[in-house]
Amino acid sequence: MKKNVLVTVGGLAALACLGWFGAHHAEHAMLEKSIDGFRQTLGPDSALTYKKAWPGLLGRSVKFDGLVLRQGPETITADEAEISKPATSGDNTRRIGTLTFHNFQLADPSGSLHLDTLNLEGVTLPIKADEPQGIAAQGLEIHHAKASKLHGFISSLQSDISASAVLVEDYGGNAPSRLDAQNVQLSTDVAPQRRIKAASLLIDGLDLAGLYASLSTGQPYTPRNGTRDIQVQDMAIEGTTPLLHVATLRSHATRTDDAEKEVSSLDGLELWPDVPNLSILPALGYDRFRGSLLLDDTHDFKANTLHVEEFRLNGKDMGRLDLSGDFGQTDTSTLLSAGAADMPIRAMTITYRDSGLVPRVVAASAKARGLKPEELTSQLQAQFAPHGPMPSPVLAEFAAYLPHAGKGPLTLIVKPAQPVPVMAVIAGISMLPNNPQVAAQLGLSFKGP
Repeated sequence: MKKNVLVTVGGLAALACLGWFGAHHAEHAMLEKSIDGFRQTLGPDSALTYKKAWPGLLGRSVKFDGLVLRQGPETITADEAEISKPATSGDNTRRIGTLTFHNFQLADPSGSLHLDTLNLEGVTLPIKADEPQGIAAQGLEIHHAKASKLHGFISSLQSDISASAVLVEDYGGNAPSRLDAQNVQLSTDVAPQRRIKAASLLIDGLDLAGLYASLSTGQPYTPRNGTRDIQVQDMAIEGTTPLLHVATLRSHATRTDDAEKEVSSLDGLELWPDVPNLSILPALGYDRFRGSLLLDDTHDFKANTLHVEEFRLNGKDMGRLDLSGDFGQTDTSTLLSAGAADMPIRAMTITYRDSGLVPRVVAASAKARGLKPEELTSQLQAQFAPHGPMPSPVLAEFAAYLPHAGKGPLTLIVKPAQPVPVMAVIAGISMLPNNPQVAAQLGLSFKGP
């Protein structure tokens, strides 16, 4: 009896060992099959190595330690990774459901990227075209991505970028993407050195993959049709000194093949004297510009013109400037940059309502000439009067406005027969004392209160 029991126990033990070895072998075979399936999604120019691999929950994924993935010039490493099994049928045979990384690093000639954690969903990895094998090129596509503690370097900009958290949706395939980032910083070593910070950044509707390709290759970025929204909170730009601060930036645009309509605003805007053309602020008694900006415009691609419905610049203790008009061969970025001097004006109306700036300018100008403010304005009025030494109806209207700036707005109208660059209008105004006929050539007029 005792012998039979021992035989039975021994048989059960042998059967259990056999079952364990069989299950372990099957698990190992499934693991190798899963890893091989993942390798196939990477394309022929990729290589995958790792220190250790084991199945995830219910064998639906593979976990790795010391993962290294090389694809062309790109290298990805991660201390830990978990990758779900790729799709095995249909049109999504190269799509991976989920990928999770810890201590993720990417390096290629365009720059580098480090993330503490990275979670990806609905991923199609990029592959190069292989014509003999009938393989078409495939760019990286990501349905959803979430990352923490980002730090990267962009070679083409010689710039470092960082963020505490990043969320990306619908990246790749010329799709309208969404980017939501917190505590963003961009620092560049290219002269002039700049450091840009923002508490939050939201971009919705841009082709982020196309934008990244443009930054990494230097090729122009081609905007896509549709809507685009940008919102930035608490943004600051610094060089060796503070330059700009914006409490809230908002921009909404709608683009078609024919035109792009854009409305943008800057609230809580501050500009310091080191910003170009603002070095005069301290001489006028301002430590910086404080105010807001609004721009509402339409860029007509076929006519190659920019129609400004409203450009409003409101300065605290300064005044409010409203501009509208039509400009040729330009776009929104030109309007807000140094290139504005070359913008051809077709028609333009500027209305200025003073709230303290004009008296300061007059006082500073009078002091430079050794005069009192009222003496300077009287001289100007007499100089440009009809019977004065330099008669000019346009400048006479302007001179009459100076001592009464607080009584109402001053309106400037420019309507030349042919488009004239902004700089030419400025030069024309400076020539008016000696050449009053310039006003007619530019279609220039002032109208005071």
